Amino acid sequence: MKRFLTVLCVFALAVACGKDNPEGGSGGGSKPATITGTVTGNDGTLIVGAVVSDGLNCVKTDASGRFALPSDLTKTDYVFVSTPKGWAAPVERGQATFWKFLKDCTPGADGKYTIAFTLKKITNPERFTVFIFADPQPRKHTAGTDQYAYAALDCCDDMYKDMKELKGKMTDRPVYAIGLGDIVHQDLSLLENYKEGMATTGLSTYNVIGNHDQEHKMGVPDTQAHKNFEAQMGPVNYSFNLGNIHFLVVDNMIAQETGYSDECGTGLRDDIWEWVKNDLALVPKTCPVMVCGHSPMFKMYSHNETTNAMVIKDRSGQHLGDLKNLLAKFSKSYAWAGHTHTTFNYVDKDNDNVVESHTLSRVTGALWSNEYQGSNGTPRGYVVLEYDNGDITWKFKPIYWQTAQYQEGKTKPAYTYRDWNYDAATGRAKMKVGGAELTDAYQMQVYGPKVYGETDSYVYANIFMWDEKWKNPVFTSGGIPTPMTRVVDVNKRYSFSNWELNKFYWEKRRLSVFEDEYNSSFNNCASLFSAYVNTPTGSGTVSVQDRFGNTYTSTITW
Repeated sequence: MKRFLTVLCVFALAVACGKDNPEGGSGGGSKPATITGTVTGNDGTLIVGAVVSDGLNCVKTDASGRFALPSDLTKTDYVFVSTPKGWAAPVERGQATFWKFLKDCTPGADGKYTIAFTLKKITNPERFTVFIFADPQPRKHTAGTDQYAYAALDCCDDMYKDMKELKGKMTDRPVYAIGLGDIVHQDLSLLENYKEGMATTGLSTYNVIGNHDQEHKMGVPDTQAHKNFEAQMGPVNYSFNLGNIHFLVVDNMIAQETGYSDECGTGLRDDIWEWVKNDLALVPKTCPVMVCGHSPMFKMYSHNETTNAMVIKDRSGQHLGDLKNLLAKFSKSYAWAGHTHTTFNYVDKDNDNVVESHTLSRVTGALWSNEYQGSNGTPRGYVVLEYDNGDITWKFKPIYWQTAQYQEGKTKPAYTYRDWNYDAATGRAKMKVGGAELTDAYQMQVYGPKVYGETDSYVYANIFMWDEKWKNPVFTSGGIPTPMTRVVDVNKRYSFSNWELNKFYWEKRRLSVFEDEYNSSFNNCASLFSAYVNTPTGSGTVSVQDRFGNTYTSTITW
């Protein structure tokens, strides 16, 4: 059945016409075309059914690989192709380049444009990998918070090195990357460093705009705040297709009317929502959709102050409900985001039509300090998504390389709760117990009893990518298995690692800039499980099976 749906999806993508649709239009009709052109392969193939857009209207190429867009040239700066299955966009300095800026093109005597796109043929479009990461936010060495520990430029170098190494092992498939926003931190000149770094990885990278990628200025309207980023990185609203998956990338950060333009709410402007409808109207409902935005759009967890418990709530924001309803019409939909600097995964295991929400921790470690680990206790890392003939799997990938060092003269936390160390001799992370290198088998961290206090008699497991399709973890001690329970009490639901880091910076530095993170450290870990132990000393093993059938184990001694 899955194979049938895949074939149906591909067929429909190739032949669907460009007629108006009640859920969104293609931009067709009687309006005269102002942008025309072709989409062809580098082998001369005329590519039929490729979607081309000006950021609002969407049309498909005809049997000759030609398209005709009725664009308002006073309202658009570019035209892009939503690369179809089997074809890849050119790569420049590590970035997938699927657009043409009109300023770089010469109009005809009639003021209209003719633009040609040439795509590269993919030998095996049914096998690929995507590295998904969030919030690298590099900053220079300046007199600011980035100097209290690492500079994020150094942490990004570790990220590039790690991705290059992993990509080099994947010689049997194309490998892509998606950066989920906050590519930089209020310094758009560092986009050049980012492109140089990603160019070393050999990846074809797609990017989301984050709030800190917008202009950090007072009073810049949302319609303008993204322009500098867009000029360097290409459109901020676009789509592309890999295998039978349709990827939808949106700018979901809405600059506020007052304050700095990177102080944003979450939602979609009316014009972006119109483009989303037009784009998805041309995607068969049998195709899964992955929507990528910087801020989570559908589900988040929060603290119920009355019950002191964790609650999962729907996000509110302009057109977010509309988008959720539209995505429910597709066979399956996933939402990937960053922004919160913590990991949170939500799945309704009883209803596949509900959008899955996957929010990733900061790839370069906890904010302010750019630590070895993220705010939810994970090491620095990213998600590796695998696609193989319609099967979709993923797992957390710790960054092996940990070469960024504290600046001279700076003190550092004790790392009481971290169970792996930086190895200065190799430049790689190794487990404290046994000395094995940190690998992608590291999907959880286990903490022994008495972490919360002398009367605390529980073993805890923080399972980084846990969602409702995983099995609940089991703690086994003395041959007796005990199912672990998800922790919902907010007083026992923080990341011990991040609590230690924030406490360190609060006490040692006494800097108000850390106050918010310190106070919120009790509310940042939605993937914590516990099991009661009744002996003052002992040992045991935590095992858990992920949603794809992989089992992970970790041993703890106390």
